[in-house]
Parts: sequence; structure tokens; C-alpha cells
Amino acid sequence: MIEEIFYILAIPSWEPTKVSPFQGFAPGLFHVAPYLVGVPAFPSDISELAMDPADRLARRRAGQGAWHWSPMTIENLLDHGRPTPDRPFMVVITGEPEIARRVATWRRGLRVRPLHLSGHKIGGAIRPHQLTVERLQQHCRTALRQAKEANRRLDIAERLSIIDAWRPWEMKPSGLHHHSHNVTLPNEMVLRSVGLITEREDGKLEVSPEQDYVDGITESASAVFSLHQQANDRPVYLLNPPRPDLILLAPSMHVEVGELIGRAKLPKLSMRAFRALERQRGYTIQFPLQDKQSINEIGPIFGLRGGELRITTYAVGVRAASTAAATVRLPGRINRSAGVIGQLARFLRHHENPPPIKASRVFRAVQNALAETFPREHMDLLRQSNSGIKIIGEAPLEWLPLDDLPLGIARDVSRIGTTPGNLLIEQLRHVPPIYIPADDFKKYLVVSMFEDGDGIAHHVRRALEVLPDAAEAKLTGISAAPKSTDEFVAVVNAYSGPILIVDSHGTHTDNPDVGGLNIGGKVVDVWGLAGKMRPPPIVILSACDTHPFDRSHATVANGFLRCGATAVLGTVLPIRSRDAAIFLVRLMLRAISFGNAMNANGRSAAWTNIVGGALRMQLASDIVRSLGAQGLIPEDRVAEIHLEANHDINPPNERTDWLPRLKERCIEAGGLNQDQWTTAYTGILAGSDVIRYVNIGNPEAILISDERVLKRAMQEAQM
Repeated sequence: MIEEIFYILAIPSWEPTKVSPFQGFAPGLFHVAPYLVGVPAFPSDISELAMDPADRLARRRAGQGAWHWSPMTIENLLDHGRPTPDRPFMVVITGEPEIARRVATWRRGLRVRPLHLSGHKIGGAIRPHQLTVERLQQHCRTALRQAKEANRRLDIAERLSIIDAWRPWEMKPSGLHHHSHNVTLPNEMVLRSVGLITEREDGKLEVSPEQDYVDGITESASAVFSLHQQANDRPVYLLNPPRPDLILLAPSMHVEVGELIGRAKLPKLSMRAFRALERQRGYTIQFPLQDKQSINEIGPIFGLRGGELRITTYAVGVRAASTAAATVRLPGRINRSAGVIGQLARFLRHHENPPPIKASRVFRAVQNALAETFPREHMDLLRQSNSGIKIIGEAPLEWLPLDDLPLGIARDVSRIGTTPGNLLIEQLRHVPPIYIPADDFKKYLVVSMFEDGDGIAHHVRRALEVLPDAAEAKLTGISAAPKSTDEFVAVVNAYSGPILIVDSHGTHTDNPDVGGLNIGGKVVDVWGLAGKMRPPPIVILSACDTHPFDRSHATVANGFLRCGATAVLGTVLPIRSRDAAIFLVRLMLRAISFGNAMNANGRSAAWTNIVGGALRMQLASDIVRSLGAQGLIPEDRVAEIHLEANHDINPPNERTDWLPRLKERCIEAGGLNQDQWTTAYTGILAGSDVIRYVNIGNPEAILISDERVLKRAMQEAQM
């Protein structure tokens, strides 16, 4: 019997084109999303409240205690969503009268009935203020007995005793204040989920300077970080490493929304309101209103955008509470760096091997623009992160400078886009751990889709087949060369392994602003394959521009997420085929050899760390080999310095200061001064392919693990 409590948001069906205009949410979400704020006050399953409080927290950090919630259209709920004797625990939430009535009628005919929570007076439903832990406990007992009546063979005694043993959190004041505009709400939801209540001070920040917002966010995020001390070094982390402990939230709008609004020919005042949204730099918008007519005209615009931001915040809050992650809400200006990003993209697309000095200057301009928009106080929160960072937004925060490294290299980082909103909701829902033995990565699938005579068609395939390290690892993957979309889908659907490598030409034009893969000489929109193609958990896109920062959300990488992939390694710029092939082999060998080494030591390895470590090792290699090629360090010291850097990057050392240590060795070996190092390093970094990769989706849920890890975790738990 499944012990999870499913929280279902019942919404009306909608046409794919009939979504909210700025971010792309289903209309029905606006009515039910506010109920998500209260979900973390209740248990995620029937066992949680029978556990020791510190164990509950550790389980969440390990990705084991997340809330199972999902929007579901009323038709899907009525046809496929009913509770069963094997899955009896369900809360159905309704926000619209007609949906509430249909749920009430459906519920009356079920043998195992869900708890119906509604803001409307409907027979059989309870109102939000009536839902308490005790009321939910009573419902779970009733659901168990109904399950027993529906299936007499069920033994419910043990589960009834678990429910009877619930010990709710002892509610205490957190010492923090609630702030307006929801800037601290995700952190408040985390604190509320462990029994800490924030004081109500609605409107406290309404007319405050921005520094007050920054201080409130910093204070609440620090309070979440302090929780982690209660659940350090637990046996569960051997099998399930802690999920990312910091979320960077930067909500955004569709990049093409301005064009759509322009075509709509809105009144002049409405256009001013929209332009104010587009140009927002802080946490609020100051828009003077002169009369009631002005309010009536622009109110719906601000109200609609405000509703989208609330949906985003509520959903992120449940995600944060599920893993006890701190959330930093970033100001609107973080999304205002499109000009310098476009300049960098055009420059690197024009130069296959860019001049180092100019490349470093252009890349530094992007980094400076990001650093100027990122509150200084939050840099310390980045440094406090131990288990990874999740970006939720569209801004290229992987390039944010953190102690001389881009954030995406300095830490294990993954991202989820905030557009389209419906895909955001899918990606924010809980992803249970996916365990993959290291040797399974030897059974890869690589699909090569080049036209006859293309000079780069063989690079990835040969790298996997003939490099000495690859031969020693005995990679036995499958290679295919589909010539049409149907062949591509058939090859992918026939594969049962963990990793798909797509070796092709990628493109993402600005007109139309849609990404595609070249298959059989035609550009194919991967979004259109949703419902047809079933990709494996991991997809690696060895192709150019599969998730560019200067284009729309309709990227190739997002298309694979939409088709069902858990993690997609995409590219934000063009990549060079030979460099990409070498990096791919490094990545595969790290998954196999490093994964096996970690498993032999009784620990799982998260895919985020596989990718993050491979990027760091690639950059270290680029630095040392380039300095050697330029004659700045002796050639006979290159291998030694490179090996020492790899030792710093990987366990058991795994030092965050690996770059300063590499810098010291290079300066000592070559007799360099600081200016020589800085000039060389910044040029190498800007020209390296490591800044061109981005880890998308939920790669932290994919764990390289086998029975050795499970055995050790069980032994440690019994000690």
C-alpha cells in the first residue's frame, strides 16, 4: 500500500493556447494555487508525523519526504484519479463552484473517498479553515477502513497504529516577520513545515527601500539554513545525497510577450503599464494612478501578472519545503541583462575559436552585469551552499561570478525555467530518486543525425569508441543514424538504458523563435514529439544552441523535458565538435569510474555532481594545457599540475578552493605575476566550452548507486 498523501488541485480543462499571457499558466491554477501555501503544514505521508522531528527533516533533505501534489483536469480526475485500496490517501482541492460540485458528486460514488477541500459550501467538502492535522488524521483512518472494506485481504493494523502515533510539530514563533509581495514566502513555508511560525506584518515592506527586502530575504533564508544543523551526517545521505539547499528564484515573462502585446493594440495607459512590468528593476513597481478610470484600465494587467507571480511563488514554496531548501527571491533587474547577453552570443557564434582578449572582455561584461544586479548580501548565501543550487528562472545565473569562477562551475547547479508556466509546474513537482548502477552507463544510446559528407559526423562516435580510456571502460553503447523524425522516435523508444546522446546540428533562430534539431536535413521541433517519444532519464545534447539564453523558452532542451526526460544537459551557445566529443567522454568516464568508486565506498553519486565535477575537471584541463601550449608553464609540469587539480576537485578532497590552489601551482611553475595569470585565465575561461553547457530539469534526482550503497546505509542506520 502506498503511504503518500496525494494533494490534487482539480482544475477545468483548457485549450493549449488559452493560457495566461505573460508566463503561460492554465487559467484554473489561479483559483486553486493559493491553497498550496497551506500544504506544508500537513504531512506528506502517513509515516512522517510518527517520526522523530530531526528524522523528518533529514528525510526531506534526502528527497524522501516531499509532498506529492499535482494539478489535474476535472476530466482526468474523474476518469483516472480516484483513490484505490492500494492508494487510499488523497485530498482533492477545488477553487471553482462547478468543479467543486462535480467533485462532490463523483466522490459520493466512490468506495474509497478522498477528503474534499473547497472554498465553497458543497456537500461533503470541508472549508480551508476546518482542515487541521487532527482532521486529516481522522480522514486517513477512515480511508484505511474504506480500503479494507473494498479489499478484505488488506492488513491495515500496522498503518492504523502509525496514524494513531502522529505527533504534530510543536508550533513555536520563528522570530521572523512576514513580508509583503511574497518575497520571503517560500522560506516561511519551509519554516512553517517544521513548526516555526512567522509573525504577520502584511504590508511591512510596501513603501520600504529595497534594502529592507534584501534584508528580509537574507534573514529568512539564513533561518532555513540553520535548520540543516539538526539533520547533519545521517545514514540516509549515503543512499540519497542531500538535494540542493539553495534556490535562486528569478521569475520572468515570455520573451516574445512584448511583440504579442504590441499586436494587441492596447490603450496607451495599458501599454505604459505593460512597459513598466517589462522594465521592472526592483521588487515592486511604482505606477502613479490619477483616477478610478486609470485603475479600471490597468488593474487587470497588474492583477494578472501578480497572479502569475503568486502561482510561481506558491509552487516554489512547496518545492522548497519538500527539501528544506532556502530560497532567495531576486529583484526584477536580474532579467534586464539581455543586451550584453546578446552581444556575447553574437560574438561567440561568429568566432569558432574567439580571440582570448576580446572574448574575456565580452564575457566579463556579462558577468559584471549579473554581479551588479545580484544583491551583495546574497553572495554569502551562495558560499554557504553545500549540496547544490537550483536556479528557477531564465537569467544566465550560471555565469554569475563567485570567487573568480562562474557559479555554474563553482557549485553543482541545475535549473528550471519559469516559462512556460505549465512546464514550470511539472518540473517543480516531486521527482523520486532514480537509481542507476554505474556500469549501466556503458550501455548508452548515441544518435548521430548528420547529412552525408558532414565533416564532424564522426567525432562523438569515434571518441566513444577509440579513446584509450573509453576502451578500458568497455563502453558497449548503441549507435544509430536515423534519417527521419519517425526513425528517430522509433530508435529512442526502443532503447531501455539510462542515457541518450544526441549528436546533431542544433539551431534556434530568432524568427521564428523556436529551437530544433536537424534530422534528415530538416529542422524538427522536439516539443512536437511530446506524447510520441519516450526519452530515458538523462539526455545529453551534443549540438549547438539547444537552450540559448538569448532566445525563447521553446528550446530543444525544454522539448526533451516536455517529452519526459528528467535531466537534460543542453548548450547555451555553439560548441566545437572535437571539444564536445572529448568532454562527452570525460563525462561518461566520470559517471562510470567515479560512480563505481563512490559506490564502492558506500555512497551514491548525484548526476548533478557528475556533471559539475566534469565541468570543473574540463576547465582545469583547459587552463593547464593552454598555459603549457603558450609557454607560460613548463610542458613537463603540465601533467603533474593537472593531476593535482583533479585530486582537489574530486573526493575525498573535493575542495571548493581548487582554483586558487591551481593558480598558485601555475604561478610557481611558470614564474608568472598576477597580471599574467589574470590575463591568461580570463581568456581561457571565456573561450572554454565549459561556460556553454547548462544542466536542466531535475538531475539531482538521478543517483548512481547499487546494492553496495544500500548495504552500507542499512548497516549505518542499525548502529
